[in-house]
Amino acid sequence: MSEQDNARVAEKFFEAINDHDLSRYTDLISPDFRSDQPGAPAPMTEEQNNAYTQSFIDAFPDLHFDFRQTIAQGDFVVVNWTGSGTHKGGLRTPTGNILPPTGKHAMVPGSTTYQFKDGKIVRAWNHWDMVTLLAQLGLMPGM
Repeated sequence: MSEQDNARVAEKFFEAINDHDLSRYTDLISPDFRSDQPGAPAPMTEEQNNAYTQSFIDAFPDLHFDFRQTIAQGDFVVVNWTGSGTHKGGLRTPTGNILPPTGKHAMVPGSTTYQFKDGKIVRAWNHWDMVTLLAQLGLMPGM
């Protein structure tokens, strides 16, 4: 597939999240898909990645991602984005604790790098600042 085709698949991935319909991932990813996320101890499978993402959708029911920049080169696509939402549900921490809703709106920049093989996503590396999110929610002392 072309770099533009890969970039479009990456956009569809985020569109599924914005529509809160993670079942649309299945057509976009390889059966051996793995994803790295902040707070996750190891690369996650599709099922684990969906649970991770769903936890943020549950905590931020208006969760939405805006694209800032997309760069495609060969089998890789990088999407720079801004995620935003209002904290209205419990948010599970990497340690398993639940942070109660604060009602505060948060906006966090981030980046996802995708690796493609045969038109499907095989790897996703997500980078965003969890400390910035927690500070905006008023959950970081002294910030």
